[in-house]
Amino acid sequence: MKVKSIRLENIGCFSDLSMQLAPTSERAFHNTIIIGNNGAGKSTILESISIALTWFVSRIRNEKGSGSPISELRIKNGSSTAALTIEIEHEEQNFKWILSKSRKGKKSEKGSKLDELSRLTSNFRERYTNDNGLSFPLMVFYDANRGVLDVPLKIRGKHTFEQLDGYDNSLKGIVDYRRFFEWYREREDIENESKIKFLENFNQNNFKTNYSDEFNSTFDKQLVAVRKAIGIFLPDFEKIRIVRKPRLHMAVDKNGKTLNVEQLSQGEKLLMALVGDIARRLAIMNPTIDNPLNGNGIILIDEAELHLHPKWQRVLMSRLSATFPNCQFILTTHSPLIISDYKEVLCYSLNDGVLSLVENLYGLDVNQVLLEAMDTDIRNAKIESQINDLLEKIQNRNFDEANVILLNLEKELPENHIELIKSRLLIKRLTLQNEKNR
Repeated sequence: MKVKSIRLENIGCFSDLSMQLAPTSERAFHNTIIIGNNGAGKSTILESISIALTWFVSRIRNEKGSGSPISELRIKNGSSTAALTIEIEHEEQNFKWILSKSRKGKKSEKGSKLDELSRLTSNFRERYTNDNGLSFPLMVFYDANRGVLDVPLKIRGKHTFEQLDGYDNSLKGIVDYRRFFEWYREREDIENESKIKFLENFNQNNFKTNYSDEFNSTFDKQLVAVRKAIGIFLPDFEKIRIVRKPRLHMAVDKNGKTLNVEQLSQGEKLLMALVGDIARRLAIMNPTIDNPLNGNGIILIDEAELHLHPKWQRVLMSRLSATFPNCQFILTTHSPLIISDYKEVLCYSLNDGVLSLVENLYGLDVNQVLLEAMDTDIRNAKIESQINDLLEKIQNRNFDEANVILLNLEKELPENHIELIKSRLLIKRLTLQNEKNR
């Protein structure tokens, strides 16, 4: 299942915005990234998609269920009504539904239309009635406030973690670390019980079968998927597990040292939680797939670079796509590394409510991306002006004036600044050339 297009009418800063999302007829990949200044409307687009998808989730669970409404605060200033249209592609069919909202006392200009949504969800419900192993598409949204993680020490109550529980809190914008911890502990308990029973049975009966293959079958398939996903993103992490004594906590081995998850950096915790949450939900919702990470879904991430070191930003898109190959990713970012270090990305730029396609950025250096795609100077504007003035003086062979500017820059910039080194060498070379020509 994929979001094919979205249209926002009088929502946020948008009067009428239509947007096609990857994959398209020209682009077979599943990744769309939106860039733009703060306040440009990037988060509004993701939040709107999330609102539309809550109606799918609600009607999967209940035939007459209602999702989240468009908030009146989201209606564009000066407008009486707003409308949100989403088009979903599923099994080579398109399904479109419309949500509308009017200000109190105002007449609606466009009513909500949910017939195609009901047809889509009814099909899922009917098939699920006859097939308990039916896979469901993941729908999850992580907003820019996901940086606060709650690592509980105790489980408040038993959970069933049934298949549709994969949708719990999935579109609220949070990384549900509490539920991840509880789920991981319960699945690990089941896995450990399975191992104990196997060993008891093996010792009693002295089986001649292949011990390794039989023992490997006791590992929980859902936990294996989560461990695999986290291992791809954080290869230094091993043996993620729940430690019960002397104090209950989640532990991980990092570079040979055992650490409480609370001891990890914010970036490590956030990435582990996000990737683990995606993998956990896919595992729950795809019970009959050998590798649950191959399940399909729609994943929305606002400010994808949040708390990530630049080296992680470089590999984020490639690892997301490799780990969850059948999921559609719709991201926003301010990072030039995320949009230039992976080729299979459809990139849009937002500026004053206008959406424009950004052509191929793959392989460009950070400076080019900042200048060409993000309309941002590559360095401090004052220093940039002085360097340009310096280069102009050198080009015109005004070496005395150039040396004055160079001396002033040397007082402000590090000695190994690349532009200063280049300027010194250029002045020296051109000075020698002048002396030679005399």
